[in-house]
Amino acid sequence: MSDKLATLNHALRALTHAREVAHWLVLLLGWLWLGQQGTILGWSFASGVLAIAIWWAVRLLCRGGAWAFKSAPWVIGLLGALTLCGVYGLKNLVAQPWTLGVLLGLAVVWGLWSAMIETRSQVSTFQLGNVAWHPVLAAALVACCWQWPDGTPFTNGAVMVLLAVCTVVLYAHDRCTASGTQACYGSRANLQTLLAPSSMGLMMGTLWLSNTWCASLGWSNEEMFGAHLALMAGLPTLTAFLIRTAFPSLAASPLQIYVILSLLALGALMLLGDSLVHSILVMLLPSLAWAVHCSRQRSTVDALPRHKPWMARSLALLLGPVLLVWVGAVSPMQGPWAMQTALALMGLLAAGQLVFLWWRRQGFYLSLSAT
Repeated sequence: MSDKLATLNHALRALTHAREVAHWLVLLLGWLWLGQQGTILGWSFASGVLAIAIWWAVRLLCRGGAWAFKSAPWVIGLLGALTLCGVYGLKNLVAQPWTLGVLLGLAVVWGLWSAMIETRSQVSTFQLGNVAWHPVLAAALVACCWQWPDGTPFTNGAVMVLLAVCTVVLYAHDRCTASGTQACYGSRANLQTLLAPSSMGLMMGTLWLSNTWCASLGWSNEEMFGAHLALMAGLPTLTAFLIRTAFPSLAASPLQIYVILSLLALGALMLLGDSLVHSILVMLLPSLAWAVHCSRQRSTVDALPRHKPWMARSLALLLGPVLLVWVGAVSPMQGPWAMQTALALMGLLAAGQLVFLWWRRQGFYLSLSAT
């Protein structure tokens, strides 16, 4: 009996790891493949980022919702199957006038699927083991999908294979753990926890814009694709490992909030320079802030003031999808200035939040000394 239980536990543990890889695959393909499709189809508004913005907005609006938590396991499988159908439909409707509508509909379904995956996740990728290898493996699979099998970037067949495997794994895991899931109370984030994901999302969403600030580096599409993939998936793994081994006290300390905000503020300051080093740092520092954000322990932010769910979602929408659409709409006329302004806004908000937290802490110490 004990041997049978041990075997079941090992199988469930392996399925949990597979689920995390599938989760990262769905996330990375959403950022990269949807953006590429919007660019290929030649959308006249917002330079092709509208599909990513809709997918991102649906994720933010529906993540943590009661429907996503209470739905039966077959719903997550159905949403995955509908996403597959949308990818297949785009392959056969490239020359049709309603192709753009299909892409936006696919973005909505994909966003619902992603929101449900994130809502029903009971673990953190960066707390499953000493090394969070799941995003690295997912990034490697996406990179193979980029040039496989005939050298054409992101062939629909390769994308469909990955999404099909993700659908099966996510449904199987949800079916095995549906009775043991804990309630999800929704998002009650604060400004400091929204800035890093929003900055990273802006960089990922504007990857395919030909006139963005990162294009001034003179890199090819393949090099920019690899750099964004490494920053989105590889840097959080490396950062989490370094924090766990070299700075273990940082992971469980409120100091990580100050580190994240400082990195965002310094990244905005790098916009004042025109050298290659400044261009690399303006991309690296916000990505490093995102990496620290991923590797943090969620309980450390509970002591900080949090916004109500509707306010947190509104802030996330404004700093994420809405700002991304603005960058895409302004970029054809203003070029890299649009993205630079968005990153400068993130840095300014981060600096303001740093001052606010410092002032709040000083007030707390003064009140303690007075008593």
